[in-house]
Amino acid sequence: MSTAETPVASQAGTSPDRFGDIFARIAETAPERDSGRRLPHDLVGELKRAGFGALRVPAEYGGSGLTVIELTELLLDLAAADSNLTQILRAHFLYTEALVHAPDSEGRTRWLRRIGAGELLGGAYTERSATTVPRFSTTVTERDGRRIVDGEKYYSTGSLYADWIITAGEAPSGVTHVIVPAGAPGVTLVDDWNGFGQRLTASGTTRFDAVDITDTPQLPDGVTPGSYGTSLAQFWHIATLAGIARRLHTDLLDYVRQRTRYFSQGAGVVPRADAVIQSVVGEVSTARYVAETLARRIGAALADLDTAMRADAATEELFDAVETEVYRAQVAVIDTVLTAAGRAFDVGGASAVDGGRAWDRHWRNARTLASHNPTPHRLVSIGDHELNGTSPFRAWLSGIDLRDRSS
Repeated sequence: MSTAETPVASQAGTSPDRFGDIFARIAETAPERDSGRRLPHDLVGELKRAGFGALRVPAEYGGSGLTVIELTELLLDLAAADSNLTQILRAHFLYTEALVHAPDSEGRTRWLRRIGAGELLGGAYTERSATTVPRFSTTVTERDGRRIVDGEKYYSTGSLYADWIITAGEAPSGVTHVIVPAGAPGVTLVDDWNGFGQRLTASGTTRFDAVDITDTPQLPDGVTPGSYGTSLAQFWHIATLAGIARRLHTDLLDYVRQRTRYFSQGAGVVPRADAVIQSVVGEVSTARYVAETLARRIGAALADLDTAMRADAATEELFDAVETEVYRAQVAVIDTVLTAAGRAFDVGGASAVDGGRAWDRHWRNARTLASHNPTPHRLVSIGDHELNGTSPFRAWLSGIDLRDRSS
């Protein structure tokens, strides 16, 4: 079987043997899990034990120390198996990367060793109530000498699977980021995400009811994803969309090769010999090629930025250049993959929409991922940067901007 026909095989040979069987099980059960909304706790556990969450952690702390280029291949493999899994781990990798780039400290060492041992981080930042950017209704206060977190978050992707939850709230000194143990008394994680795609990411509600974090280890001061992290976060969606395109392509190949029934208005030959069907497969194959190529290109750009940061040679101009390149790739990948995910059904008529195949999940998942970063906003950022030299807008939070715009 050729590379193009293999849903979860790494094309660059970087996938360690320990992940091959796990990826295969994830891929095999993905349609049933999606249709039954069966959360993949067991599969996330397997990935943890196999060291997936420690791929970027240096070897001296128990990780694999992979490059961003090597990580890209594994993300494509995992996303092709099930795009939910890559999104579940997104916040974990963003903060792991921030720790990798943080100055050496005892706290950094402890956290890298925890992650190297398999512990996972989840994120719970956004609040559904409209508020001034970047303010929160969640609070971090001192009570009787104890540090207490109260509040409610939404879009808590990955937290239901995590060991630790990174959140943000209002403290007397201003907005602060804190870590909360996922199993601490007063923490409630609710699978109430009701989006039509990425159903298994558990991107729902997290409640903190007088959660005591006085004795909880915290991240070292200043450890935030930063500008590099915003590019990495968007790259994560690009790689996930590319994985969806790969799986869509392989699903089409398997289906058309086995199909013997042909359209009455067609060429009167089996579908795999029909030029119309071949053209649809060719279009989806091209979409896969474009998406994977751009994902690898952005992975390489981030690897270069990673190297520059380690050498203390990363300039604002370089951050802007990488961010703008990420935006261009996002627009191209989103449009290409969404078109392909709709066109794929033209190879099979009514049988292609059989619920057991669950091909609809490819479009639903891609559309959901694309909605995180609407392309019109990306196009404006690209144009403004090129015309006026404006730095691409980097903000981690949504809300109402109450600044006076009349001046």
